[in-house]
Amino acid sequence: METFAPGPRTACITGAGTGLGRATAELFGARGCTVLLVGRRPGPLEEVRAAIEERGGRALVEAGDVAEPGFMDAAVERLGREAGSVDALVANAGVVVARVGALETTEEDWQTTLRVNLTGVHRSCKAALRFMVEAGGGAIVTISSISGQVAVPLRASYSASKGGVIAYTRNLAVDYAHVGVRANCICPGFVETDINRDSLRALQADPEAWRIFQSRHPLGLGRPEDVARAAWFLCSGEARWITGVDLSVDGGYTAL
Repeated sequence: METFAPGPRTACITGAGTGLGRATAELFGARGCTVLLVGRRPGPLEEVRAAIEERGGRALVEAGDVAEPGFMDAAVERLGREAGSVDALVANAGVVVARVGALETTEEDWQTTLRVNLTGVHRSCKAALRFMVEAGGGAIVTISSISGQVAVPLRASYSASKGGVIAYTRNLAVDYAHVGVRANCICPGFVETDINRDSLRALQADPEAWRIFQSRHPLGLGRPEDVARAAWFLCSGEARWITGVDLSVDGGYTAL
């Protein structure tokens, strides 16, 4: 009988305190992976660590800014030192600073968005790559968005940053395949998380707008666990021949 290929033994997950990151961290922890939880706020990270450890898993916490020079290097080094390897990275940390068009986007909002969503991904991946290259393999999953694949109104800076994540991930896949590192990107659709809550409530207040919005999702809105499962698959040995893809996890949104 065929057996399933193993998943990662260790993983760093950024933006792990809430939403997609929390769901991913808890899933990885439940499946026996030692998880390094990275995020800006210690409180939510400690809650996730407690949830993982209550189920018999192991988690480490590093609170800080993924875009700050040197922070991710030190955080990932701790995972390698205390857990023995850095098998996987899920670069999930991101922000939505402004929901406006290009003309209304301020310089500050533009720079903040790209700093976290693109520079933060780069510094996270670079830190993990050092261990993976030396070990002769590893899996990187970046979290982009359908906003990086198709036009979503009033997302000028966010869409630019998430499109950059897709292109960056493809380059990682090509540049490091020869040393056994796979790099893939997940593009979630509209998932019921804190970052989308206000937008969803505004839509629900207008019955016709809500009907149209729902009609764009053949399978309905997603849950954080839907993205977490896709991340686990891409980090596992089941995806050993998959690299350089941007996987839409969107309930059919981009298929219409």
